[in-house]
Amino acid sequence: MKQIYLILFFALLSVSAFSQRRAWRDRRDPALAVGLQAAEPKGEFASNIDGIPFGVAGNFTAPVHNSPFELGVAFAWNSMASQNEDVAVIAGQDSQGNDIFEEAEMRIRSNNYRYHAVARLRPFVGSVQVYGDLIAGVERFTTSTDVQINNSGYTEVTDANTVERDFGWSLGWALGARIRLSGALFLDARFEKLEGGVATYVNPDSIVIDEFDNSLNYSTNESRTDKFTYQLGIAVQF
Repeated sequence: MKQIYLILFFALLSVSAFSQRRAWRDRRDPALAVGLQAAEPKGEFASNIDGIPFGVAGNFTAPVHNSPFELGVAFAWNSMASQNEDVAVIAGQDSQGNDIFEEAEMRIRSNNYRYHAVARLRPFVGSVQVYGDLIAGVERFTTSTDVQINNSGYTEVTDANTVERDFGWSLGWALGARIRLSGALFLDARFEKLEGGVATYVNPDSIVIDEFDNSLNYSTNESRTDKFTYQLGIAVQF
């Protein structure tokens, strides 16, 4: 008789544990996703940008009243161009008042930042999840420079300057899929089709440094900034 009670007890315990585990696995929770991203320029944007800008991206979404609909925000950064050039900077003057020059490195960085609001439909929960997003927001294009001086192993960064900046709108849609790795940790893969407004940005191939005063000479492009993005990373449900 005791054995029957023990069997019933462990059976009920197992059912309870399974129910709690299933409820935990199937509940709708906020989620944070981060990953590496590649942006593929499209249309006239592709004719002005060489290669595929790489970077990182992330988004945070939360369910609306425990429904399949979620709201959230997203951020992305892609490096459009990066180059380092050797320059000479004035380190001081000698006893006769002549300038003393020191070797340094000018770093030139062109970046694309995007800030989006996200409306998501995630119909399924569990170990495999798919979702679709509507996206709207703004993007920012910047080109900046700084000078890096190496003083006996100590690196000093000076003359940081943003030489060009512009904003534009950005909207589109995305499709994604998640596969559970362990517990609340998921592998997250995502594709976005984004339409960008007209923006002005530096043509990386046109950049020339003036050897006399280390100023930057360049030309700019103006175009729509449509793109596809491909993202692979992880997502954590809270």
